[in-house]
Amino acid sequence: MKPLISLSKAEAKAIALDALGFSDARPQSVLDVFDRTNLLQVDSVNVFERAHYMPLFSRLGSYQKSELDDLTGGFNPELIEYWAHEASIIRTPDLPLFHWRMSDNRYTTWDTKLATWITNELKERGPLTTSDFEHPGHARKGSWWGWSDVKRTLERMFFCGALVSGGRSGFKRIYALPEQVLPSNLMASLPSQQEAQKVLLTRAAKSLGVGTQNDLADYFRMTPSKVSHLVQELVEDGKLMKLEVEGWKTTGYAIPKVNLTPPTHQGTTVLSPFDPVCWNRERTSRIFGFDYKIEIYVPEPKRVFGYYSLPLLHNGELIARLDLKSNRQQKTLQVQSSWVEESKVSKFPKSAVTKHLSHIAKWQGLKEIEIANKGNVSLELGSDRL
Repeated sequence: MKPLISLSKAEAKAIALDALGFSDARPQSVLDVFDRTNLLQVDSVNVFERAHYMPLFSRLGSYQKSELDDLTGGFNPELIEYWAHEASIIRTPDLPLFHWRMSDNRYTTWDTKLATWITNELKERGPLTTSDFEHPGHARKGSWWGWSDVKRTLERMFFCGALVSGGRSGFKRIYALPEQVLPSNLMASLPSQQEAQKVLLTRAAKSLGVGTQNDLADYFRMTPSKVSHLVQELVEDGKLMKLEVEGWKTTGYAIPKVNLTPPTHQGTTVLSPFDPVCWNRERTSRIFGFDYKIEIYVPEPKRVFGYYSLPLLHNGELIARLDLKSNRQQKTLQVQSSWVEESKVSKFPKSAVTKHLSHIAKWQGLKEIEIANKGNVSLELGSDRL
């Protein structure tokens, strides 16, 4: 039997970053990024920037957000939304790979009378946002995030493929009938669940560079125990290979064509909390030695790093957290806290981070940068602005 390839921690880290687009051969366009990540996760928090725009900035640098927006919406768009990881933007041709998820029986029950009314409204009026529907069942229930009966039914129909995304208006999802958005042949020939999941596991391996079975399953939100046999079949078919990684308690997997000798990443950039580099907290800790969590739901007095602290990637390492806010009224980028890992304090790359903050402000259309005195490198970062 052929011996397993063994990787050091440093090699696994470099391979992971290279695969996700942080390499010498950087992505040059929005669709180039999709070639690396397969998706962009969508999230409603907008204190700094919407989550789906940030991974593009991290890889492309300053770009126009319309470059992404223009690829969504209308008939037969390049990109469309579905529940791929969480709520995500994916390539439209990939939608059939999630038909098995659309068929999930947990979500196929809804108010049929209300669903018929929604369908008729869309037939008569075309694609609509939630607020475009006028119905007695459209009142919110419970606290401010409580969904109305209309919203709940729309989301269940969307999950099951009875409705699709027609893009967004502002940040409101536009709901549409499949025939209003998708070409008729797209969902005509559907892969089986196992066929689709094998494709998704292989793509996850390609995007991650190297990952455990749990890493691969998590990428497209599959249950690891339910796809373990598929991972083994992919190994037997030569579409995945096993590896040993220093410090990992379980087997690693990669595609046979993975670049095992990429150069170490060079550069500085903030990452979205929902970037594939860091969205899996256990993997982030295992690969980067960086324990990261979002503190949005932590009461302010108990927060350590800030409401929306963003990981900072510098020369192949996750070294710090910056709690950023785009104050658009004052046209100011507010750095509300600045925390570097204790082991990196003496080597904090002040000039590189300062320069990157200027790039961020320019991308956001902000004129000033304000650095609060909170964090173990806040004074050092702010000294240039005194």
